[in-house]
Amino acid sequence: MLKNSLKNSQNKKIFLTGATSGIGFALAKIYLQNDWKVIGLGRNVDKLSELKKEYSDKLDIFQIDLINFENSKKILNEILSQNKDIDTFILNAGIYIPDTFRELNFLDSRKTFETNVLSNYLILELIRENIYLKKHHTIGIISSVAGYRGLARSVTYGPTKAALINLAESLKIELECNVKLINPGFVDTPATKINKFKMPFIIKPEIAAKTIYERIYKNGFEISFPFPFNFIMKFASIMPYNLYFKIAKRFQ
Repeated sequence: MLKNSLKNSQNKKIFLTGATSGIGFALAKIYLQNDWKVIGLGRNVDKLSELKKEYSDKLDIFQIDLINFENSKKILNEILSQNKDIDTFILNAGIYIPDTFRELNFLDSRKTFETNVLSNYLILELIRENIYLKKHHTIGIISSVAGYRGLARSVTYGPTKAALINLAESLKIELECNVKLINPGFVDTPATKINKFKMPFIIKPEIAAKTIYERIYKNGFEISFPFPFNFIMKFASIMPYNLYFKIAKRFQ
């Protein structure tokens, strides 16, 4: 069993979006294995339904398309009003549609911003309205190292992740609870399988989930991985523009 700083995870409860695939599904499994109760939300619940057979009393599943905002608000309000004992919220839902300026499509961009950014604002508003956040609560926002700086083939995706980084920073300043910004590099998920280029330092979702679970209740604000890719991207974020653009153009 993996360990974190919580002495007793029994009866602890986590609210997890994007729980039906990739990092979210791997996180659901780790929390369940560590005796947490999991409220898992996602579009395709087939994999979670299989998990439900093993953890019937620990897993609650909600099929939801978060960008259907009117319907989502009703479902989320019901979940949060009936589960005021949630300890951890991990906002993980997201989509990835690689694009360049030549491929830019407004409808895809709108869908990406609605899923990756605006759905999180809806959830945060409803958390505020239903749950009085205290120091023991944790809010984890999963962004990406792609949000550190503008990248080739990321005209839409990168800006959504940059927005989440800024959002998490703002929440950290305002809130008393444990706010964590989670910035993975390339993770082998259904979303990244569409990439046509070799992804450096790519890791399995189980490794990403393990890293998050081991660090989310420890001190510090950002959880960034894997090394050395995260270090390279962080260093790129502080490069002077002239140098950064010269290097970045070689990888477009």
